[in-house]
Amino acid sequence: MKRVWASIAGPVKIARRIIGALLLLIGILGLLLPVLPGWSLIIPGVALLGRRDPLVRLSHLAIRYTLRWMRRSRQPHVRALGRRLTTEYGRTRRMVLPAIVATERAVARALAWS
Repeated sequence: MKRVWASIAGPVKIARRIIGALLLLIGILGLLLPVLPGWSLIIPGVALLGRRDPLVRLSHLAIRYTLRWMRRSRQPHVRALGRRLTTEYGRTRRMVLPAIVATERAVARALAWS
């Protein structure tokens, strides 16, 4: 059985990264567009990729740098929006992180069964 799993482990890992990246990108678009559900796609995408994946870390850093730029802006409206979005981003991360961890564990258990 281990021999069979070893032969399909590579393609499963590649498929997991591709599906996770697609879900993450579509979820980010869903946050911007009112038609698509955002968080319901981001959570499984991050769970499939893993919280330590470079794509997940890069998108988190891009959001943080953008929010920092907005908070330091010279325009008062952009600065106020940056402060508000920073607060909301922190609140959302604290709320969504347990769901991501639970989904990661469920994916790991499902892959262990195969």
